[in-house]
Amino acid sequence: MWSRREAVATALPLDLWPKVQKAALRSEDVEKYESNELAMRLYFEYQSVKFITERTGIAAASLPRMARKCLEIASDGKIFGFRALVPHVRIEPYRRRAPLGRKFGEQQGGQTGALGMMLDRFPELEEKLTRFIRQDAKYKDVPEFRLRSRDLHKLFIKAIKEYGVSASEWPFTTKHRGIKSIRSFMRDVLDRNFKRAVNIREGAAAKAHLNVGTGHAPFLYFSEPYDVVEIDAYRIDCHSTVTFRTPEGTERDLLLDRLWLIAVVEGASAAILSYLVVYRSEVTKEDVIKVVRDAITKKWHPIELTVDGLNYPPDAGLPSGIIERAYGALWSVTKLDGALAHLAQPVHENLRKGLGFVINWGAVAHFERRDSVERTFGQIADKLFKRLPSTTGSNPHSGRAPNAQKKALKHKIRAAEVAELLDVTIAQHNATPNSGLSSLSPLQYLQYHLEGEVPLCTIRHLPKEMSKNGRTFSTTISVTVRGGRESGRRPYIQLDGARYTNPILAEAGYLVGKRLFIDIDNADDDFRQVRAYLENGADFGYLCVQGKWAHTKHSRRTRKVINSLVYHRTIVVSEFDDPVHIYMAYLGKTNSKTKRGIQPLSAKQVTKATQVSRESGLELVIDAKAKPDESHIRTTKVVANRSSLLDTPVVGLMKVKNRR
Repeated sequence: MWSRREAVATALPLDLWPKVQKAALRSEDVEKYESNELAMRLYFEYQSVKFITERTGIAAASLPRMARKCLEIASDGKIFGFRALVPHVRIEPYRRRAPLGRKFGEQQGGQTGALGMMLDRFPELEEKLTRFIRQDAKYKDVPEFRLRSRDLHKLFIKAIKEYGVSASEWPFTTKHRGIKSIRSFMRDVLDRNFKRAVNIREGAAAKAHLNVGTGHAPFLYFSEPYDVVEIDAYRIDCHSTVTFRTPEGTERDLLLDRLWLIAVVEGASAAILSYLVVYRSEVTKEDVIKVVRDAITKKWHPIELTVDGLNYPPDAGLPSGIIERAYGALWSVTKLDGALAHLAQPVHENLRKGLGFVINWGAVAHFERRDSVERTFGQIADKLFKRLPSTTGSNPHSGRAPNAQKKALKHKIRAAEVAELLDVTIAQHNATPNSGLSSLSPLQYLQYHLEGEVPLCTIRHLPKEMSKNGRTFSTTISVTVRGGRESGRRPYIQLDGARYTNPILAEAGYLVGKRLFIDIDNADDDFRQVRAYLENGADFGYLCVQGKWAHTKHSRRTRKVINSLVYHRTIVVSEFDDPVHIYMAYLGKTNSKTKRGIQPLSAKQVTKATQVSRESGLELVIDAKAKPDESHIRTTKVVANRSSLLDTPVVGLMKVKNRR
């Protein structure tokens, strides 16, 4: 039973009621709303009904109904308040009261609210349809990923037939049998359960966007430069080529695999601190360590540009080369992509312990956790990669250039020139004003906080001695010194299939059988020397690789690949061969079955060869011949433990060998 006295006593003060902006109302509704609002203010101030009626012109019988509407709870959890007084506003869904009349097939209108009447007639029907739409795990009647409205309509027709609805009733008397009403019902159910609808019906990108814009303050909040940096890998949206020399002395452009770009982006300013183009099919721990090392210890300088008309904008570049205090700066938190979780342990051991930052691993497929680096990748792609005639677009159905691979070859879009364009584009990005930074560029934002007589924030810097010796970015392993007087072998260590020593170790017989600690820089491309330390931690100097591995610069990863190929009898390396030259010849060997006019090397071969060439400085050559007979490249298995350089033993060789 409605009681005005009780309602006035328990209602919120009128000043706390949700209000209405009159300027948003239609001009013909403003006067009516003002009368309704005044009536409710007087009603809850306990003025007499007669006075309210005379003052506002509203009937006395309407006042309790209006008051009840104002005190109803809205979908936002608040009372409707003055919002319930706006003319033509409903606080409850429309329910038809009049019975449905007969309708001809092509007749328009007259059936409003028919579905509502059907749901009132069969209360369990609404629950069943809602369960179909929500796809509840406990009540999953329809095993579909995303139920369509037409499929829901079929289930609706089947259900009402089971309930006994005759062919002379709605919806069977209409042309489309109520499919439009079912479509509206489905849309309303999904809109009322927005979060759930996105999680059960939409893709990974929509689910990721669902976690932002919630109106709640973020759990982790970073307000100053170098509080946080974001690291991610992005597959470059274009095809590119490199130039190989042919046996005839001419040049030929060959397609690379699509390359990867890794970047370190400062969270507050979105400035790119360092980047790395990866010439491999996937990103490795060495790549992550190298890009972090460059962000801290490498001072940026403009590269020599060979592309005609390409220049760096004024005052553009990376912070380490423009801002003095940004060189060697350390940060507090590192946000990494959850897809790189397999690199967690190496990054943790090599970087977090040495540099003292916190690692925040984002969930897989939740790119919104690294909004700065994701947005930066998108801007770089729009400015550079997606403008090239060989672009692959963001996906095969958006922005992909027709015949992108052929255009990369036709226009000779070379990776080296794309690298120059990329360096200039990144420098320009750091110098471009951003509305999110009050029209300051990322570099200006950092300068504002870091430079001046009294800097606005204090940041840590890597000690000079740590940046010089590089031990922060290395892996330490323990090895045993081998050799001995009995065998006459001078002391040495064995590392990845090669011997290392130096003049001091070669004379230190007392170290045979003892342990040395070896520092290996995972991000270094020259594995021909390593730094050694005694068991007590004393520096023992650099040890150099001996024999065939000493000729050509190479990384530890390249040596492991070569050792694996040798182990599987794919290539043969004699004691007189340079393994890196043999490997390059192997990568440059063409398939004899390749049709004329088709790329003679696969994109993977070209990419691997380019990576090794960048490490070693060797020229890219198709069908290079390290030896005249090419016996170093094999496609068949060879005899294990072969002591001869010949492919097969000579007949009668053992008899000659054993002759007295």
